[in-house]
Amino acid sequence: MTEMRSEEHPTPVNYPVELYEVIRVIRKVPLFLEEHLNRLYQSARLADVHHLPGPVALEEKVVSFLRNSKVTEGNIRLSLTVQSEEDSPEPTLTFIPHRYPKEKEYEEGVWLRTLMAQRELPNAKIYRPVLRQRTDEIIAEGKYYEVLLVNHEGYITEGSRSNVFFVKGNRLYTPPMQQVLPGITRKVILRLCIENDILISEEPVKISELDTFDAVFISGTSVKVLPVSRIDDHQFDHVNMLVRRIARLYDEQITSYIRNKIMP
Repeated sequence: MTEMRSEEHPTPVNYPVELYEVIRVIRKVPLFLEEHLNRLYQSARLADVHHLPGPVALEEKVVSFLRNSKVTEGNIRLSLTVQSEEDSPEPTLTFIPHRYPKEKEYEEGVWLRTLMAQRELPNAKIYRPVLRQRTDEIIAEGKYYEVLLVNHEGYITEGSRSNVFFVKGNRLYTPPMQQVLPGITRKVILRLCIENDILISEEPVKISELDTFDAVFISGTSVKVLPVSRIDDHQFDHVNMLVRRIARLYDEQITSYIRNKIMP
């Protein structure tokens, strides 16, 4: 595990503040847009940022952007940069580079590496350039698909761009929302588990407990539900049936959402 200074004591957010959401687009449909906008406003409240455009205006902005674009699939970044307490920022939208997992990675699982670090205001989606640069460097080495953050108490919290779930028997475990960015994919998975009688516990997971779990997967806008075959030196079952079932349920949810939201 690589060590990095841990932000143990949250400090006030200094201006400028960049609030953002990355939204996956399939067939010109912005997946789970309502949930993304809800999280954007939650991030603003946590960062004590005010005077944002209303949700209707932002939704119309996204819809208009996609309608006028020739691109039908990809990831868009919706961002608002707030310069001062009284600033009323204008939203910016752009398609950004993305890397979706290859079919082989879904089949064989991916490798993850841990990093001793934690985000200030973990429930708020705010751009953190120092932490992002460090995790990007690790991923760019090519050996690891994602980096898992470990806090100063030795608990695994989340990935640099994902949430993480652990499987033990027929039960899922995931770090509690207080410790993580509440990912949209994570939220959908939790709901699907309840609807399909899949046992799920939101509990802190220590890095020292990794060997007690059967399987692991990460979730996120780009990765959806991606099996993990290895974390550091710990190996996991990448063909675990419960992980495969959740991946199937999530894909079915996307199909249903698109069917109901095809844009005119």
